[in-house]
Amino acid sequence: MEVYVDNNATTKVDEDVLNVMLPYLKENFANPSSLYEAGKQTRKAINEARNSVAKMLNAEDKEIIFTSSATESNVTAIMSAARNSNGKKRIITSKMEHASILETMNYLETQGFDIIYLDVDDKGRINIKDLEKAINKDTFLIAIMLANNELGNIYPIKEFCEIAHKHNILFHCDCTQAVGKIKVDVKDLGVDTLSFSGHKIHAPKGVAALYIKEGTPYTPLIFGHQENNHRGGTENVPYIVGLGKAAEKIVEDNFQSTAKVKELRDYFEEQIKSKIDNIHIYGDIDNRIPNTSNIAFLNANGNELAIILEASNINLSNGSACNTTEPKPSDVLVACQANLKEYYPIRVSFDTNNTKEQVDYFINKLTLNVNMLRRKNNGNSN
Repeated sequence: MEVYVDNNATTKVDEDVLNVMLPYLKENFANPSSLYEAGKQTRKAINEARNSVAKMLNAEDKEIIFTSSATESNVTAIMSAARNSNGKKRIITSKMEHASILETMNYLETQGFDIIYLDVDDKGRINIKDLEKAINKDTFLIAIMLANNELGNIYPIKEFCEIAHKHNILFHCDCTQAVGKIKVDVKDLGVDTLSFSGHKIHAPKGVAALYIKEGTPYTPLIFGHQENNHRGGTENVPYIVGLGKAAEKIVEDNFQSTAKVKELRDYFEEQIKSKIDNIHIYGDIDNRIPNTSNIAFLNANGNELAIILEASNINLSNGSACNTTEPKPSDVLVACQANLKEYYPIRVSFDTNNTKEQVDYFINKLTLNVNMLRRKNNGNSN
């Protein structure tokens, strides 16, 4: 049996998504900037996809631009804000952000910007008072994610935005792990810019979107006439069409599927707690996206565990997919003051493609291998 529980890293392309893409890879291949009829048809397909994404986010069509990745969307939003800061230098973010945010902040620090990284508690929560204290007259941007990719924590972005706007500060929100799992309504949240990626919602890799609230100061990262002068480069029509279909399916489903995913996640955690002692589940347990479990085991190395489980056709992660080449602890768990010398984490992220039969198989293999590693490690310590 094959079990894939690393859906926060990427998801399988949905069959309906693939089917709507194929004609734009084969027959309908015209450049959407062309003036002849075939070009007009691909332009129409892009506009329909834009409408689907806008509808999913409760945005206006003109507020959506297509990019290549959530990373590009994040960097575009942050660099645009920096270029339009009118001499202000302070940005507030958190230690829980995706690498694309944190590395952009690292660069901006070299350019003389003052970056404040908000601390979190042991559950990965941000204290709203810390955010308020960090604001000064030089602050022009706050960038905090809606849902964390490792813990699943959901942050009170609406409240954060209200604080930001009270001080005339822009707010950018990375919603990559939230879109498709919980309702994301840009009008309700109040964000100025927002990013998400296609490959987290069963569209292909290589396509994403950036929401830019009408009236928000904006300078492109990539110059050109495409995307209403907001992002240059010939549009990736088949992938954009695929993203539009994925967004359409999220609206149609209205989160009925994610309710079933939460049942699987909760069942998994209940079973593991009953079968394995000395475990710890990280994060804000009562305020998470429905698919994610970051669970750590005493004296059972997460890297070894992931490798052993792969031999049983179980694929999971021990952290963010963007950090797997780095031989260092998770920045997110370090920020949570996690005991990483004794408790070793794995990140499990379920999806609508998972079944209870798969979860039971996974639980059985996980239990056997945690106990095996513990016996091995105890033997080595004698």
